[in-house]
Amino acid sequence: MARNYYYFVSGLPDLIVDESKNVVAFNAFMEEAMEELDDKDFEVLRALRLPVDNANLISALVSQKKEFDPRGNYSKEEINSALRSPENLDDYMQVFLKSYKEKKQLFGDLTPADQLNWLFYEEMLTHESEYVREWFIFDLNLRNILSAINCRKGLGHIEALGNGRDGALKSTIIGKNEITEAILRSSASDFGLSSALPWIERLLSSSKGELVTFEKEIDQLKWDMAEELVGLSYFGIETIAAFTIRLMIVERWMKLDVKTGRLKLDSLVEKLKNSFTVPAGF
Repeated sequence: MARNYYYFVSGLPDLIVDESKNVVAFNAFMEEAMEELDDKDFEVLRALRLPVDNANLISALVSQKKEFDPRGNYSKEEINSALRSPENLDDYMQVFLKSYKEKKQLFGDLTPADQLNWLFYEEMLTHESEYVREWFIFDLNLRNILSAINCRKGLGHIEALGNGRDGALKSTIIGKNEITEAILRSSASDFGLSSALPWIERLLSSSKGELVTFEKEIDQLKWDMAEELVGLSYFGIETIAAFTIRLMIVERWMKLDVKTGRLKLDSLVEKLKNSFTVPAGF
């Protein structure tokens, strides 16, 4: 039976906001969650942090001068150590590292980062948690649609793309399903996917504007989807998972654009304060 976390969920606004409305460190929230959640539910939050680990692993592997992101499950020391002895990493990471060291391409001409991401999505789409599965199905579809939009932009206009478009797309698309097949085959403005992906028109419309506006719309779409997947689980792990995703979005915008970040933060806090009432007896 799913467990409810009445007081933890009700106390989330106090966890992230102080009197000056500064966001607490993401890892401080995770440490609190680790104490409050049972092991099975904490695995949901762990899965949501794996994309951060993937980026850190790739950065260490190809010696990118990119700042280590501490929001993942593995420390910087653990990632660096795993390049020599990967036994403690997740299985899909070990598969990737083995193939990378043997100079084997697992999936066509994809970059090392996308080779790793392909393995990652395969793992997440069979995750025990329905929330994790549905979130990463959405995330994968969004990623592939964004790659397709960028390919179209880079090659001028769709009528002149021809085989060049196909080649560019094949080297960026992850996974094989009805969505990727439609992206690779279709020349329609919406890839023929408006029925399957109701949010695609919203994304295509904003892609025609300024880059910042487009990026805000992408994060707003993630923001909305994180909430939509919660359903009626007001005090369950699904609400905490959606909060985790939104907190990561808030943190991103606090670094890029403080005004946008604070608007997101206020929206997150108001939602939490107004939506939940702890049942009597708890």
